[in-house]
Amino acid sequence: VMESMSDIVWAINPNKDHLRDLTQRMRRFASDVFTARNIDFKFIVPNSIQDLKISAEARRQIFLIFKECVNNIVRHSRCTAAEIEMHIESGRVVLSVSDNGQGFSPGEITDGNGLTNMKSRAKKLKGELKVESYPGKGTMIVFKIFPSAGVKHVREHSLQR
Repeated sequence: VMESMSDIVWAINPNKDHLRDLTQRMRRFASDVFTARNIDFKFIVPNSIQDLKISAEARRQIFLIFKECVNNIVRHSRCTAAEIEMHIESGRVVLSVSDNGQGFSPGEITDGNGLTNMKSRAKKLKGELKVESYPGKGTMIVFKIFPSAGVKHVREHSLQR
């Protein structure tokens, strides 16, 4: 309950309207969850996009999609490593979350609401969410949000690793 309340307060805080605020919270959450499960992870976000402004609703939905991705990795993937990357592509913010785990066949998932909820959240933001996974080959979830959905001043930036 405390974590949920903290997420709500953070999401509506008008002082947290930059992408850097979102990525800091995402990095902290990933570190807490993955470290507890001995999962190595990389978090790649170029400095060039940190000052982009983002609406409270977009920030909240992106964070909830991200949390679902991380929780699914920990619960289901049996991975040893994960990678999170955020960048700008064709004027859209792109978030990808991948792991080197056991993978699955997306068409065969019948229980749980995780993927359905993530797709619904993406749709609310006029974005798109794609799941790529194959048994034995890990999973990648890619979420693209369009500028009209709450990200302001989006322009092409080169990804520097």
